[in-house]
Amino acid sequence: MSDGGGDESLPVPDDAGEVLAKCRAFFLKQLGCLLQEVEPLPGDALQAFVTAVGTHYDEMVAAERTSRFSGLHGLTASRFALVTENDLEADIRLNAFAARLLEANSAELWLVYLRFVTLLGRPDLSPNENPVAPRAIAKGLISLSAALGDNHTQTLQRIARLEDCLRESLPGLYVGLNEFLVSCEVSAAQPTIVTAPDVIALARSGAADSLVALGPAVILRQRLLGKPAAGVVASTGGATAALLNQAVFSRLLARLDHLDVAGSPPVDGQPAMPRLLNATELGLPAGAPEAAVIDTLAMIFAEIFESPTLPNAIKSALADLQVPILRVAMLDSSLFTADAHPARQLLDKTARAAVGLPLHASSEHPLCASIQKVAARVRGEFINDTKVLSEQVAELDRLIAERDTATAQAASAYGPLLQSLEQSDLVGSRSRQWIDRFCKNSAVPSRIADFLRAHWQRVLCQIGIECGEDGPEWQEHTAVLDKLLWSIQPKVEIDEQKRLMRELPQIMQVLSNGMQRVSVPEAIRDEFLDTCFALQTAAMRGRELPPSVPARPVPGMVAVSSELWAGDHVLRIFDLAGGWGPPGHSRRSPVRTGDWLAFRLAEDQALCGRVCHIGTATGKLLLANPDWDFAVALNPAIVENQVQDGRASISSRISLFNAAAEQALGKAPVLR
Repeated sequence: MSDGGGDESLPVPDDAGEVLAKCRAFFLKQLGCLLQEVEPLPGDALQAFVTAVGTHYDEMVAAERTSRFSGLHGLTASRFALVTENDLEADIRLNAFAARLLEANSAELWLVYLRFVTLLGRPDLSPNENPVAPRAIAKGLISLSAALGDNHTQTLQRIARLEDCLRESLPGLYVGLNEFLVSCEVSAAQPTIVTAPDVIALARSGAADSLVALGPAVILRQRLLGKPAAGVVASTGGATAALLNQAVFSRLLARLDHLDVAGSPPVDGQPAMPRLLNATELGLPAGAPEAAVIDTLAMIFAEIFESPTLPNAIKSALADLQVPILRVAMLDSSLFTADAHPARQLLDKTARAAVGLPLHASSEHPLCASIQKVAARVRGEFINDTKVLSEQVAELDRLIAERDTATAQAASAYGPLLQSLEQSDLVGSRSRQWIDRFCKNSAVPSRIADFLRAHWQRVLCQIGIECGEDGPEWQEHTAVLDKLLWSIQPKVEIDEQKRLMRELPQIMQVLSNGMQRVSVPEAIRDEFLDTCFALQTAAMRGRELPPSVPARPVPGMVAVSSELWAGDHVLRIFDLAGGWGPPGHSRRSPVRTGDWLAFRLAEDQALCGRVCHIGTATGKLLLANPDWDFAVALNPAIVENQVQDGRASISSRISLFNAAAEQALGKAPVLR
C-alpha cells in the first residue's frame, strides 16, 4: 500500500461514464428486487428508497477527493443543535447498520471496491465511499422510513429487521455486481496504489487478509517468497525488475521457447500427460522472485491438471498454454492481480467453453478439437504481444456463444413437455393450498387430515388437469369435504339424523370414486372408510368426536425421479415427494437462466447442463446439454439444497485460474 504521502492518480477508462451508468442501473434494479423480496413494500415507498440510493451513488461518483465528512449525514456542529434526540439515535443506528454490513460483506465488496478505484481513477477512494457500499442502503432507508410514515420505534425496528435479512442476501448481490463489472472489462486496481487512510491502516495492522486484498495467486506467490500474505504486493514494474541482468532473463525466455517448440509427444495416440515446469527445471535458484513466479504458476497448473471435471482432451489444450502463460508472467506481473488480463481470460474462457462436456470426451469431439486449435495458435504465435491472446479469447467467446445457442435450441423441443409439467405443478400447488386451508379447521380430525393431504390432494390435482378448476367435477370433489366434515359432527336432532342417512351414500360414493380415480391402495381406502364410518356412527348417536390423534410428522425433503415422453424426447424430472417444498421459485435461488449448473440427478449420477428456462410460477429449472439425448427438469428447492451442501455449483461462473490458485494456496507451506 502507498503511505499516502503522494497524490497518485489513475488513468480513467475511456468508457468509464458508460460503465458507471450501466452499473448504477444494475445495482438499483438488483437492490430494489432484493428489498422487495425481503420485505414487500408499496410502490411509492420502494421508489423513494431506490431514488435515495441512486442519489447517493451519483454523489459518490461525482466526489473529487475524500474531503467530505464521513458520517452518514455529514452532521456538523450546527446540525447537532437542530436534530432531536430520536434523529440522533437513528443516525447512530444507521451508521452502525452500514458499518456492520460493510464488515460482513468485506470479502465480496473488496474486488468491487478496487474496480471502482479504477473506474473513478481515485486511489484515495475509501471503501466506505464506494458508491455501492452499504452506506448507500442506509441512505435509502432514511427515505424509505419517511415515505412509510414510520415513527421512531418503527424506524429502529425496520433497521434491525432489514440488517438481519440483508446480512444473508447482500453477498450474492455483490458477487453479481463484481461479475457485471468483469463483463464490462473493468480491472481491479492493484492494492499497492491505494492511498485511502483506512485501507493503509488496515494493511499496516496485518488485517488485510480479511479483505482478500491480494487474491489467492498473489498470496501464494508471497508465501513462496517467504513473505507473509499481508505484506506488500510485488511492484508494478513487473517480475523482470528483480532479475540479476538482462542476459539471465534472455536465457530464461530462450529456455521457455525451446520447451514450447519441443512439446510433449503423444503416447499410443493419446495426449501425453501434461508436464509441469518449475523453477528448478528452468535453472533458477530457489527464493528468487522469478522462481516464485514460475513455481506459483506450476502449482496453479498442477491443480488444473488434477481437475476432476475437465476431460483429458481439454487438459491437453491447457497444457499447451503453460509455456505461453509462463512467458506472460515473466513480462507482466499484473497477470496475478488483474482478473481481466488476457492470459487469465484465456484459461478461464477455455474452461468455460468446455463446461458440460462429458469426461470421456476425446480430441475428436468437435468442441475439444476447436479448443485445441485455439491453444495451438497461442502456442505457435505468441511472443510478447497480448493481442494474440485477446484474439483467441474472442474465438473462445464465439465457441461459448455457439454452444449456448445450440443448447437453447435443443431445449426448445422440450417446451410442450415442460408446459405440461408446469401446468400439473400449478394445479398441484392450488390443490395443496385448498386442502391445507380445509385442514386448518380445528374440527377436522387429524386422521382425516392426514388422508386428505396424502391422497385427496392428488384427486383434486388430477381433476384440475383433466377437467379444469371451474368445472362441475372440481366443485363436486371439493364440496364433498364440507359434507364429510358435517357428517361426522354430532347429530342430536331427529331431522339431522334423517338427513345424514339420506346424504351419506352419495358422500361415500363421491369419496370412493375419487380414491379409485388415483388408485389409492385398497388397504388405505378401507382404513379411511372405516374411520369415516366410526366417526359417523358416533355422530348419529350424538356423541362428541373422539380426541384427535397428533398429525403424522411431515416428511423431510425426499427427492423422487420420473420421466415424461413426447415421441423421442425424454424429460427427466427430479422433484420432491408430495409436492414438499416451496411451490414457486425461491427468492434466494442462486441460479439464473443461462448458467451452466453442475448437479446430481441421483447420488450416483453427476450431470452438468445449461439452465434454459426457469418457470415463473413453479420455479422449475429446465436444463439441456448438446451431449445429452434428454433434458432435465429440477425442483428449485433441490437445487438450492445441493448448492448449499456443495453437491451442486454454477460451473459457468467459476474462474479456473482463481479456483486453482485457491486450491494450491491451501497446499502451500506458510513461511514465517
